[in-house]
Amino acid sequence: MSTGKIRRGMAILAAALMLGTASASASGEWLTVSGGDAPEEYGFLVQEYTGTVRMTFLGDCTLGGEEKTRNAARGFIRTIEQNGFEYPFRNLSVLTAADDLTVANLEGVLSDRNLSKVKKTYNFIGSTAYTGILKAGSVECVTLANNHSHDYDTAGYQDTKAALEAEGVAYFGTDVPAVWRNEDGLMIGFLGVSGSVSGNRGKEYRKQAEYLRSIGCAAVITVMHAGTEYASEPDGYQNQIVNLALECGTDLVIGHHPHVVQGYEIRDGIPVVYSLGNCVFGGNTNPRDHDALAVVTELSFREGVLEGITLRFYPLSVSGEAGRNDYSPVFLDGADAERVLKKMEESTGVSPGAFDASEGAVVTVPVQ
Repeated sequence: MSTGKIRRGMAILAAALMLGTASASASGEWLTVSGGDAPEEYGFLVQEYTGTVRMTFLGDCTLGGEEKTRNAARGFIRTIEQNGFEYPFRNLSVLTAADDLTVANLEGVLSDRNLSKVKKTYNFIGSTAYTGILKAGSVECVTLANNHSHDYDTAGYQDTKAALEAEGVAYFGTDVPAVWRNEDGLMIGFLGVSGSVSGNRGKEYRKQAEYLRSIGCAAVITVMHAGTEYASEPDGYQNQIVNLALECGTDLVIGHHPHVVQGYEIRDGIPVVYSLGNCVFGGNTNPRDHDALAVVTELSFREGVLEGITLRFYPLSVSGEAGRNDYSPVFLDGADAERVLKKMEESTGVSPGAFDASEGAVVTVPVQ
């Protein structure tokens, strides 16, 4: 990797997106679902919808950090105080502001109370005001299905939900799915899963998947937080989740948790991305591996039926500075981008294809 400032490689990408997606913007609405009977408001006819929904998925985002590093000179809090809420996602906004919706993994608690943390190695917390970072970065939805959303027990989890709701940021977790509906009535459901899906966890996931289909979701996406940290290949827990997701009729699986990039593959016609790595990660002043991914997915529908999915992989560095974390991810190009894509291929044995700065590495999957 080049030293000093990481190369951003954004000029061509920005120009291409401005030309190709000028009409695309964060649109639609998020519906609150309870898992009970389908309310009448969901009774929209979506069979006539023909078009493409563009979504950006980002990896682990910790808006805050550990209490012991709260006042660190190069920590997340000081960095935000000096640079503002627009700073963390500023380089990624060329994707996030040009899509229909962006989904990130919010790994940590947002609370302003003096809460007792649970006993574990790392506990992440940040101010409820940091929801403004998500808003400034055009991140419309987050998954709370991860191993840090309960770092301050149930009280912290509830505070996080309340903070997101107050700012209009949607969320889903192991306890609740999410549904996005566009202006034409097309609905896409989101399921969050973390760790194992054995026992009751698997039963709850299956119940939520059936519910999303019952209310008319034209596509269901599973976002999983699982795997072995810093492992280059998927492990048994990830495969367990994927197997259940495919059995339950999911249309796309996006993963994170290992803190490193893993590859993708097509399982029974369904695209599975095992790990995007980190993104805006306030939990570490210098992560072991700076390589990461953003993936833009384009779901194509004809008369309300999902016909195909295109994946666009964009290699990232979690920091614009080599040797430290500046909490503002940048796009990679050239040899740096190729190195990240090579990691993907070595992980699963499947190549993401040729990389182009304006298009990413593009994979098109027809729905069977």
